[in-house]
Amino acid sequence: MGFSLWNIFKAGLLFTNAVLVLHRKRFLARYGLDDVNNMGCHPSERPLQVQAIGLLQAVQYLKVPVIAANILTIIFELLLGGG
Repeated sequence: MGFSLWNIFKAGLLFTNAVLVLHRKRFLARYGLDDVNNMGCHPSERPLQVQAIGLLQAVQYLKVPVIAANILTIIFELLLGGG
């Protein structure tokens, strides 16, 4: 099993699924990653944290495409077999 586009796609899909599972109020608020306005300081003081918050918020818009990609990946793996 090497690095193929299919394996890279599946790894990216797994990462996206993991980010989508994170709940804003239960998990992310504990680390201050739920909202840019609730950081406790000016956003320019912590640019990496602002980028992480932006990524987590942007991935939330991908719910429907990720569900479709999960379904297609499962069907493809069932039909052709996963190696």
